[in-house]
Amino acid sequence: MKKVVLTGHDLTLKEVVMIARGYHDCHGDHHYPVVVLSNGKDNVNENNHADNATARIQKKRSGLEARIKAGDIIYGVNTGCGIKKGTIIPEAEIIAYQKHYIPAHCVQTGEYFPEEVVRAAMILRVNSFATGYSAMRLETCEKILEFYNQGIIPCVPEQGSVGSSGDLAPLAHVAAALVGLKGQNVLLPKNAITPNQRVPMPVVEALEIMNVKPLVLGAKEAMGLTNGATFTLALGLLAIHDAKRLLSFSDLAAALSLEAIRGETAAFDPRLIGIRNNHGAKWVAERMLKLVAGSQRMTKEAREVCLPAEKGSKRYMENDQPTPRVQDAYSFRAYPPVAGSVYQAFWYAEKIFLDEINAATDNPLVFEKADGSFEALSGGNFHGEPLGQAADFLKIALQQLANISDRRFYALTMSSTSYGLPSDLAGQTHVLLNTGLMILQYSTAALVSENKVLCHPSVVDSIPTSANQEDYVSMSTISARHLTKVLKNSYRVIAAEIMAAAQGISLTEADLAKEGHGQLGAKTDAAYKIIRSVLPPMDDDRILCVDWNKVVSLMDGDELLSAIA
Repeated sequence: MKKVVLTGHDLTLKEVVMIARGYHDCHGDHHYPVVVLSNGKDNVNENNHADNATARIQKKRSGLEARIKAGDIIYGVNTGCGIKKGTIIPEAEIIAYQKHYIPAHCVQTGEYFPEEVVRAAMILRVNSFATGYSAMRLETCEKILEFYNQGIIPCVPEQGSVGSSGDLAPLAHVAAALVGLKGQNVLLPKNAITPNQRVPMPVVEALEIMNVKPLVLGAKEAMGLTNGATFTLALGLLAIHDAKRLLSFSDLAAALSLEAIRGETAAFDPRLIGIRNNHGAKWVAERMLKLVAGSQRMTKEAREVCLPAEKGSKRYMENDQPTPRVQDAYSFRAYPPVAGSVYQAFWYAEKIFLDEINAATDNPLVFEKADGSFEALSGGNFHGEPLGQAADFLKIALQQLANISDRRFYALTMSSTSYGLPSDLAGQTHVLLNTGLMILQYSTAALVSENKVLCHPSVVDSIPTSANQEDYVSMSTISARHLTKVLKNSYRVIAAEIMAAAQGISLTEADLAKEGHGQLGAKTDAAYKIIRSVLPPMDDDRILCVDWNKVVSLMDGDELLSAIA
């Protein structure tokens, strides 16, 4: 069983993805890692000192409790929240206040977040607490880990967070599960009820089944559990992981489409790209040349071959010799600057989200002074604006990949723009009857159009809350939710282009092989063979959604990605 040790300082994206989605062992069985706090025995650093989040949490908690005893007025600890910041809560009522805070904040609506998002959010919250600055109790951190490790996952509706003060409402639903609040649902492991059933069930009943005691919150903890854009972060980190893969598959789709039309490599020439002074374009151009290196289809000689569908076209003169091909369409030759800009947006968003993994995002936060005493500082570390901007930027960028992919797919469906591919990439067994991939392109057009609606930047809006005390909110959770949808739609669009390009290659394979120009590039050939191992060429019309799902499944695995690395 794999284990992740939280220190608050070095949790990685790879670990977050494993925490969210689990992993498969050598036997193919699926597991989730065990997650624990560092305790001074693990995670030895280069100075041979082991991190001890457990001791750090306890020390800061003791410091906070000392300030409460000393009579300090601390926001959210012995005051109300939001516009009620001026309401002083007597020390004897602080515990009771926690019981009011959580149900009042459970106001999410809509479908539940995917379980993987909730799993990631739970552990990201604990990792933030591991820095010590939140001054949460150790038992509260350990209760969240107990829920995670036992497989008790809160059901959290998706809609209702404005991204400030963090993801208040969705995190309140997590807290409601921790305290066993009636009305809150959770998921349990399959074997806790029946082997093959996992449905939302009341947390009160679930805790009895699992023999887990609910948590009783201490001072500050209700607000501490809910302050931080943690669901925005969880959504964004999973999107960053998936977007990085999508970028590689976009490059592959473009390369396969270029192979299908016998495209030109001049647009990727380092001399040409170098004088643009654009790092992203240079990166993509180099990548494309590596993918098609060794191709015999992307040569001047291959472009002069007269394919059957080109006979009689205006491209050929009376002596049946082709007129020179001067330039491919923008969607092919301008791929480096377009995709290069997407890479640059991705690198920016990736840094923002990775930096947030090990950040302290609560309010207030507790600091130790030089004399050994402690003080609580209130601020806005919970605000989702940095994450929301990055998510909006990335979703707009990813849409460009889908948009240009759809344009290439469309070009492949017409003989006039594909340089001789059969119309609609239809199979040749029943030429007059086959529809080919025409309607699949309708679907990609629909997905691209939906993306355009989702790409409206959410962070440009702000609606004041809490009687104007919390007057500028980020809407970051909406940004991250829409990013996830744009990403999924874009995966589908690029999968469809890969299908289309593979079909185009298959339809001209025999004719080009006769002329000695059938060989694909080393990496495009490896990818093409993997695709064909699960998806034979389409000679006659068939249910295309089945083929589409097969390509998406390939993209979800590692074999195709490894072939083009």
